[in-house]
Amino acid sequence: MDSFIFIGDYAKTIQSENLQQVIGNNNSILEGIQRASVEECISYLKPKYDTSQAFQPITKWDKSKTYKAGQTVYLDAPIYDATKLYALGSLTLQNSLVYSNTTAITVAEAFTLSKWSLLGTQYDLYYASYPNPVFNYKSIYQKNTIVFWKDKNYTCQKDTNVLSHEAKLQIGYVSESVLNVFPDGKDGLKYWGVGSAYSVPANTLLTDSKWTQGDNRDQKLLEVCVNIALYKAHMRIAPKNIPELRIINYIGHGEDREVRGQRVLFPVYCACGWLQAAVIGNDITPNLPLLQPEQGSHIRFGGNTKNQNSY
Repeated sequence: MDSFIFIGDYAKTIQSENLQQVIGNNNSILEGIQRASVEECISYLKPKYDTSQAFQPITKWDKSKTYKAGQTVYLDAPIYDATKLYALGSLTLQNSLVYSNTTAITVAEAFTLSKWSLLGTQYDLYYASYPNPVFNYKSIYQKNTIVFWKDKNYTCQKDTNVLSHEAKLQIGYVSESVLNVFPDGKDGLKYWGVGSAYSVPANTLLTDSKWTQGDNRDQKLLEVCVNIALYKAHMRIAPKNIPELRIINYIGHGEDREVRGQRVLFPVYCACGWLQAAVIGNDITPNLPLLQPEQGSHIRFGGNTKNQNSY
C-alpha cells in the first residue's frame, strides 16, 4: 500500500531487525499502522493545512508509469535470482544496490556486473521536479509570468490586482492587499488562460532533469509520523509494556503534560505536542502548505472614502 511513510523511513529510528520483530515480519500489519498514524496527524492538521498536499503518498519507482510534479518515489527492486531470465531494462537488487539490465539474460546465470547498469542504492529517494514556481495567492504576478498549479502550467494574462489604501477602506479592514485569482477558480480563464497539463512521462529515467534526487517531504512531519507509527506498533504487541522511549516520543513525559478542562496539552518535543503546536502556530510554524482561501473577492462600494492620514 502506498503511504506517506515507507519502509525505508524507519532506518533512522529503529534497526530493521528490531522493526521486523515488532511487526512479526508482517509488512501488511505495518501498512495498517502507517495508515492509522497518517490519519491521526491529518486529524490535527486539517483545519489549517492542505493535508492532501502535505501527505502525498510515496511510491516505488516504476519507469512505465507517468508521474505528477511533486510526487516522491523510492528506488527498489526484487533481489537477483540466478535461476531467472531478465529482459532489457528490467531491474534487480544486488548487495543493496539497484541495477538496470543492459544485456538481456536469456540463459539463467549468476549475477554478472558487466550486463547491468547501476541506478542507485535501495530506498534512494527522488521527486518529480516542478516545471515552474507553484502559484501562491499572496504573490504578485506580472503578465506573461508562468506558474504551476494543480498539474498544469499557467501563463498570467493580467497583472495581479493590488488594493490601494482607499480601496481597502472601502471594503473594511483586510490583512492582505493582494487580490489574486486562482488559475482553476472563478475568472481563472480570464486571468490565467486554460493552462497546459504537465507530468513526467513514462520511461523517463531518474537521471533525467525532470527528476530531483532527494526527499521533498517535510522532515519534521515525517519524524512525527514515524514516532506515532512505532508507538502504535509496540502498543499492538504489549500495550502495558511499551518502551519508555516510544511513549516519550509520542506523548512526552507525564510531568510535562498539562490538563486544561477536558483537554490535554502535550509538550512540544513529542509527536502529539508538535501537532498541537503546529495548528496553534505560536511556538511552531512548520513549512507545510496552508489551506488556500476561497476563490473570489467581494468588494463593497458606497459611502465616503476615508483619506489616508499623513503628518
